[in-house]
Amino acid sequence: MNEIKELVHTTTQLPTPTNTSDSLATIEKKQEIESLREKIRGKPIVFQKDTLFYLYTSYSPYDIDTRVKYIEDKIQTLYDDPFFTPDSIQLKPLGEYLNIMYKKNSIAGITMIDAMWENTTQEDLASRYANAIKSTIVKYKEQNSLKSVMIRLGELLLVLLIAFVLVWGINRLFEFLRKVAINSEHRFLTGIRINNYELIKKRKMVKALLKLLAVLRVVILLFLFITIIRLIFDIFPSTQYLSKIIIKWISEPIRDIGVAIINYLPHLFNIIIIIIITRYLLKGLRFFALEIERGILKIKGFHPEWARTTYSLIRIMLWVLALVIIFPHLPGSDSDAFKGISVFFGVLISLGSSSSISNAIAGVVISYMRPFQVGDWIKSGEIIGVVIEKNALVTRLKTINNEDVTIPNSAILSGATMNFSSIGKQCGLALNVRVKVRYDYPDNLVEELLIESALITNGISPTPHPYVFQLSLDELNASYELNAYTFIPENMYFIKSDLVKNIQNTFKQANIEIFSTQYIDIREFKKEEKANSKENKR
Repeated sequence: MNEIKELVHTTTQLPTPTNTSDSLATIEKKQEIESLREKIRGKPIVFQKDTLFYLYTSYSPYDIDTRVKYIEDKIQTLYDDPFFTPDSIQLKPLGEYLNIMYKKNSIAGITMIDAMWENTTQEDLASRYANAIKSTIVKYKEQNSLKSVMIRLGELLLVLLIAFVLVWGINRLFEFLRKVAINSEHRFLTGIRINNYELIKKRKMVKALLKLLAVLRVVILLFLFITIIRLIFDIFPSTQYLSKIIIKWISEPIRDIGVAIINYLPHLFNIIIIIIITRYLLKGLRFFALEIERGILKIKGFHPEWARTTYSLIRIMLWVLALVIIFPHLPGSDSDAFKGISVFFGVLISLGSSSSISNAIAGVVISYMRPFQVGDWIKSGEIIGVVIEKNALVTRLKTINNEDVTIPNSAILSGATMNFSSIGKQCGLALNVRVKVRYDYPDNLVEELLIESALITNGISPTPHPYVFQLSLDELNASYELNAYTFIPENMYFIKSDLVKNIQNTFKQANIEIFSTQYIDIREFKKEEKANSKENKR
């Protein structure tokens, strides 16, 4: 850096060339300047935030910073002079310098070195600098004159008046549109209908229209406010830079958004193509799944009930594959923030949905195991009911008392499930009733009466033939179990109720009493007690 300063300083000490030809020193001087041009930046002469010109060399005996400050102070002095006359700025040669003079005062001295830095002549450079000083002072004097200030105040009042009128007019216009929208509900506006179904009601459409008008009004007023502020800042020279800043604040985001959208279009087209291919592929798979489920298309070893579950699994895998392909095309997918959020949501879902995932896996396993179907009567745990819904997460049962019970699939898979319908419709479901009869009656008679009761019951099939098991021999009675088949398992509760009723009536007609153990014990105890009391009286 010191070497550069030394070279700059030495350029001011070289002899000035003659007007007839360039001397060897001048040529060397130009070469030296060319070598320094990329290393040295000029010092600007600034007045009222305007850059008039640049200086590259010192002015013996002053360094370049002192020279710049001197010229700026002189320009400020001329601007402060109320009797300033632009024509008094003239050029006057003084030795090797060409001075810019105002009356008898020197403003700046221009050397041949300055001209070489600008690749021009000394006279031309001095004239340019003088004109720049003159025009700048005149411009700012005119801008800050009383007449200019009054004109700007008038422009400010006019802008404010126009802004007031526009705001008033916009508010009146949107108030009128709001009333029209409210009245349109009863006049001409109808809801959106699909055949006989009203997708969006008139009232909701009116509310949506009112919200749209409110948003549009705010946007227009905001745009008007920004425009008015910009015009106000443009009126006064000292605030014109704020106007440029406002334009920059608005234009740069819009431009960046536009450029980002244009640059993102190829990725967007890729995403659209991937989604379209996935959707149509799933539509084709869904068609075949429905054909298999309806039994139209048959595949050996593939049950129709598996079609919907298999289609759901393939659909999930295809969408996951599509998302994996789409992910690199998402905006900001390469950023650390996007990756961090993705990992966070992944952990959140995995921790918060463990039970749901286990139920979903159990639902898939149950679908392929085929332990029951919708419409089957089953027993899961202590609950007996007909299956009314079976999805990926839960199975819903409706009990005989019309209770809707929801059982997680994981609970069904982890326990035993009894299906009354799967074999009952083909091979029959055995309904059993247990009775206790005293030893006073023959076993054959009891068995005949039980079988007779079964055969006269609606819903009980004669084949396979009902049969009776003698379960136990108790102290006072024998226990019998009647087993009778029905091929209508969905009516098993009603059939069993009729069977019990018929057993009771048949035994009553045969004068055979059916006893429970507790009832018989109490009764026999009372008989013995009466007999003992009679003997005591005797």
